[in-house]
Amino acid sequence: MPFDIGGVSSSVMSRALDLPGTGLLAIVGAGGKTSLMFRLATELTAGGARVACTTTTRIFPPAPDQVRLILGEDNSRFLEECRETANQSRPACLAWAEEGAKLRGLTTGFIHDLYRMRIFDWILVEADGARRLPIKAPADHEPVIPACSTHVLAVAGLTAIGAPLDEQHVCRSERYAKLSGLALDDPVTSASVVRLCAHPKGMFKCAPAEAVRLLWLNQADVPGAFERGREILRLLCEEGSLPHRAVLGAADHPPCVQEVWS
Repeated sequence: MPFDIGGVSSSVMSRALDLPGTGLLAIVGAGGKTSLMFRLATELTAGGARVACTTTTRIFPPAPDQVRLILGEDNSRFLEECRETANQSRPACLAWAEEGAKLRGLTTGFIHDLYRMRIFDWILVEADGARRLPIKAPADHEPVIPACSTHVLAVAGLTAIGAPLDEQHVCRSERYAKLSGLALDDPVTSASVVRLCAHPKGMFKCAPAEAVRLLWLNQADVPGAFERGREILRLLCEEGSLPHRAVLGAADHPPCVQEVWS
């Protein structure tokens, strides 16, 4: 059920997600993963944590004022730069190289080694791609979650509700139809999002068994979206499928956290 986290503060996102002092958070799904990752990184850094952002797929480069970008050339120099930047006032964004307009991410093995070294208190990993669409169902090879992830955060954009189930609105629309029980071109429903969240091949596919599962229903600032998000969370509660924490929010617009369910 929803509860109050004590009002707005500089740590509102991490408190809403019930994040401890250290960990590795893998972010999957669609509808605002990158914006959420960089906003959370900025918040954690402001609270004194040493934070790195990266991806196991590809992401667009961050704005220079968001993070310090570190592009790897060889492992030893890469790690040296990580140590140098860890205690700075901005989070780091780690990637191997630029591929066209995007950054190529790190391997899960390298992320595991970096996490074991404890250079950073938090490593935030965008572990999924969605072509900037609001919702997706993962393919067989997705998502690419590091096995050492302590937390997995699934993101879904509420603007998908009511949109046609097709490739213009839903990433992997055929897979979404198969997992949710809808037919292609049907309107996406709140109940279908619930089925995707609860399905073993759905939103939390490939999550390590011991990882804490979190849900962020994004774009709650759009008219009517907050009510649709509440319906999804109510149905998850009724089915006993609500993750450890679920947040209704808007990563790009204040207030970023509107309601927290547990």
